[in-house]
Amino acid sequence: MVTKERIAAAVEKAPKIRPVLARLAKRAASGKVLPGTFSATGLSYAAQRELEGVLGVVGKRAADGRVSFPFPERLRVLSAWRDAMEYFGISLPEVSVGENEDVFGRLKLLVPDSDRYVDRIASSEEIRRFASRPENRRDWLILARGVLERHLGGHFPITTLSQLGSDWFGDSKKIRSGALRRQLVTIYGVMLDISPDEESMLLERLGIAANPYTSCVTFCAPLTFKIDNEMFDFPLKLYEKRMACQLPLETVLRFVETAWHGSAMEIMTCENASPFLDLVKSGVPCVYTEGYPNMAVKCLLRHFAAFKLKCTHDGDADLDGFRIAMEVDSCVHVAYSRPVKALYWAQRSKTPIGIPLTDEQRKRAEAFLAKDPGGHIAAPVSEMLAWGRWIEQESFPSIEGMSKRGMVL
Repeated sequence: MVTKERIAAAVEKAPKIRPVLARLAKRAASGKVLPGTFSATGLSYAAQRELEGVLGVVGKRAADGRVSFPFPERLRVLSAWRDAMEYFGISLPEVSVGENEDVFGRLKLLVPDSDRYVDRIASSEEIRRFASRPENRRDWLILARGVLERHLGGHFPITTLSQLGSDWFGDSKKIRSGALRRQLVTIYGVMLDISPDEESMLLERLGIAANPYTSCVTFCAPLTFKIDNEMFDFPLKLYEKRMACQLPLETVLRFVETAWHGSAMEIMTCENASPFLDLVKSGVPCVYTEGYPNMAVKCLLRHFAAFKLKCTHDGDADLDGFRIAMEVDSCVHVAYSRPVKALYWAQRSKTPIGIPLTDEQRKRAEAFLAKDPGGHIAAPVSEMLAWGRWIEQESFPSIEGMSKRGMVL
């Protein structure tokens, strides 16, 4: 990078290099392709050395005094000139749609500290193909800038596609469907290493609701909540009758106050429907994750986290089950994981328990460990792979019963 400190020191010693550097910075800001070489006239030998020091290159002086300089690839990316543009007071045009524009280089300039993410994005053939079309570039650059700024902010407040469209384009319908919605999902997918074909899961993880009325949470718990100035107690009344209730995300987002009325400060999250039904009938406060928890589930779990409840997670003892437990733990601390405990006992059983892993299951688990070998759930995933089996949640009661009867080693 051409830093402000290097420029200032060099210009102080050789003022004649100032217009040369300013010209290069303006060209970078214009979005035009930077040349492989450039030349300058009127430079003394001392000025030439200062310019070479700033750029890290060696020039070649001709008999007429003109000096030509190579322009290495590292200086032909727009992000290398961010400091120079700031030094010379050159503002970056909001969006350029020139046919030769380097949209990825411009994106790095528009969003500081985004280089590694932009490089990932640029590696996608689907994205490059879309962004290469002149008619797409302006909208794509606005979209990508919005995605990066939101991601680099480090916090994903729950929002909707309509709201993002309004925030970024002034049009709530802009990214609700069509090519830009696909680009949004693809950009996020590349950044997070998740297939864009898993759109629902990807958007849910990012706190983006396609429709806040269709994302719902089913639970049975002694909860009351307040919206505006009115307190609602029907979840508590249904819990007392051992019945579950369902709330859309839009309602959960409007909670201004919640209260817990249980005698025990405990909650259980449950991955699958049949065990959830048993929990409801047994009067156990519980939340149905329905596989990977959606935004409504996560939002409600964060309310439960405020009560500092002891959370037990129940789900399959397989890769997805362990990952679901990790998702739950990101919202409310999981103090006890039944899948991990079931795996522990099943491995020590005197009789075979569980279902053999398929080749596909094994490959997914191995790929997961390769990407995150020291992660939160690496240990149970590794144990499952070594054992070669996974366990359905519905079989946990029998495994626990066997452990109590001494049928394990």
